[in-house]
Amino acid sequence: MKISSGEIMKIQSLARAIALSGILIGSPVALIVPAEAQDAIIVIDAYKLGVRLSPVQHGIFFEEINHAGEGGLYAELLKNRNFKQGMEGWMKVNYPGATSEFAREGRQPEPYMHVAVAGTPGKLGGIGNGGYYGVGVEARKSYIGEVEIADFAGSGALQVRLIAPGGEVLASQALKATKGAKLKFTLKPRRTQADASLAFVTEAPGSFTLIAATLSPKKKYRNRPNGLRKDLADKVQEVKPSFVRFPGGCYVEGDKLANRFQWKNTLGNPLTGRIPHSNLWGYMSSNGLGYHEYLQWCEDLKAEPLFVVNCGMSHTDIVPMAEMQPYVQDALDAIEYANGPADSKWGARRAANGHTKPFNITMVEIGNENGGRAYNERYALFYDAFKAKYPKLRLIANEPVTSRPVEILDEHYYNTPGFFIKTSNRYDNYPRTGPKIYVGEYAVTNGCGQGNLIAGLGEAFFITGMERNADVVSMASYAPLFVNVSDRKWNPDAIPFDTLRSFGTPSYWVQQMFSANRGDVTLKSSITRVKESQKPIKFPTGGIGVGTWRTSAEYSDIRVEQAGKTLFDSNSELDSLKPQSGAWKKQANGAFRQSGLEQDCQAFIPGKEWGDYTLSMKAKKLAGDEGFLIMFHVKDEDNWFWWNIGGWGNTRHALEQMNNGGKGEF
Repeated sequence: MKISSGEIMKIQSLARAIALSGILIGSPVALIVPAEAQDAIIVIDAYKLGVRLSPVQHGIFFEEINHAGEGGLYAELLKNRNFKQGMEGWMKVNYPGATSEFAREGRQPEPYMHVAVAGTPGKLGGIGNGGYYGVGVEARKSYIGEVEIADFAGSGALQVRLIAPGGEVLASQALKATKGAKLKFTLKPRRTQADASLAFVTEAPGSFTLIAATLSPKKKYRNRPNGLRKDLADKVQEVKPSFVRFPGGCYVEGDKLANRFQWKNTLGNPLTGRIPHSNLWGYMSSNGLGYHEYLQWCEDLKAEPLFVVNCGMSHTDIVPMAEMQPYVQDALDAIEYANGPADSKWGARRAANGHTKPFNITMVEIGNENGGRAYNERYALFYDAFKAKYPKLRLIANEPVTSRPVEILDEHYYNTPGFFIKTSNRYDNYPRTGPKIYVGEYAVTNGCGQGNLIAGLGEAFFITGMERNADVVSMASYAPLFVNVSDRKWNPDAIPFDTLRSFGTPSYWVQQMFSANRGDVTLKSSITRVKESQKPIKFPTGGIGVGTWRTSAEYSDIRVEQAGKTLFDSNSELDSLKPQSGAWKKQANGAFRQSGLEQDCQAFIPGKEWGDYTLSMKAKKLAGDEGFLIMFHVKDEDNWFWWNIGGWGNTRHALEQMNNGGKGEF
């Protein structure tokens, strides 16, 4: 429960209503509720203040995943509007009696499309764009666009049309096309259509060459020219986030470094000047929604920007240390673009893009979900460079490191509703002398359909634990934020949408409730159980196993004993340990060795119902970043426990549980 410090005494007027719900307020305003009517009594002491909530407690995390930006938050309705992605998104449009042929010509970075229309004179043909799973338009609303023409030949005009799948014309406008023209147009469809397309047609015989075309709703969020889809941006606005973490996520890293997010490629003319790149989530990013637009969005939300920089690491390759300086300088340039004066090199670029005043980034995260020795080394490079030029920047680390101080540590959790309920007390006994915690990504991802009430309730439990420990957990953000229902790469997500509609899942409304209704301070509370369940406690059972994480190790003399009886002995039954991942091999001395340095290498005995046993073994580390994984209560690959010894870059130990595919600390 959250109550503003200025509102504490108002609790007296609410005491009777609250008491009827079984919640007691601390003396002297408490009312007594008969104990026999309650399973538990919650006591909230209005005179014992807890910790103050962080001013940036609740924020949002945006990543280009699920077409969250392309075909989503970014209001552009056309796909591949400048042909830099080849022919993707474009199609022939032929009316009876005409045929069109087109070819992409020119070279990167400025390709163009030549369209030739042949057939019966006066008949129409041309080229169309179906957008992202359709161009969604609403009746009698205005849609604005621009088309850039290299040349035009023919007796008729160039017509721009919104057309339905069956060919029905929903809106049209004739354009006076000439060589080198940039033509603006406005279309107002006569009815709503979720899967329309935009077409450029002319009479046969004729031809024209397109350089680029764009279409978007006239009414956008804050009516910015290269702006955002209003209904989606409004839903984020209603959350009232304190910060925005962008642009990812794995999107920052890329599946390989060539496909990472590169902010300088997003600063050119939105129509023709930006360089697209392949997105590891399976589609191209036009970068129309770029670094400047992210910063502008943060300002419009009155939220602090939290920029995540690539630290020279992707999912598959790592920049050698001797070649890291350009990556460090690129990150420094990004901060100068956001924070530098208008007469600095990159501050001048910002001013030229229409924003003279600095955006004032105060937080930067070094990498995303990176770790191990490589991250430890690269973190130090970025830390030193940032602190030398921008000493007041707050820096966020992906995992505990030893190379430099950690100010804020980013922790991620995806799991079941039960995990989040059980883990709501995780930070109650967390060290108060270490770094602040930023829970940068969390969500119920198992047992929740595509987002349901039990997911939201589980997350709400967890949020109360974070707020109760706001002196440790200073920031948190749910993930992912958006999903285009036609391209669901991740499930669930806070805001599903299609070409016209959007709604919030229960998880969205939980975020909105906590963030938009903030208190200043927590109050001390306690729960007293009145009735205890008489059901006996049922302990889990299962097999055993061993594992490694970015480490080579070997195990020997593995024994499972129960009441003096041996259930398993690796010296005679090693073949029962079934490798699931990694390079496992029995050694001449009887040891079981895993020689690779990959993540999450396991071998276990499934299908057992062992319980209340003693597991013993010898373990030897051979190489790598971490220690040992001792598995127990193993049901299958998605359900087990393990003791993680020397995890997180050999910085700490933990008991972890995998429950229906979702892993978290136990």
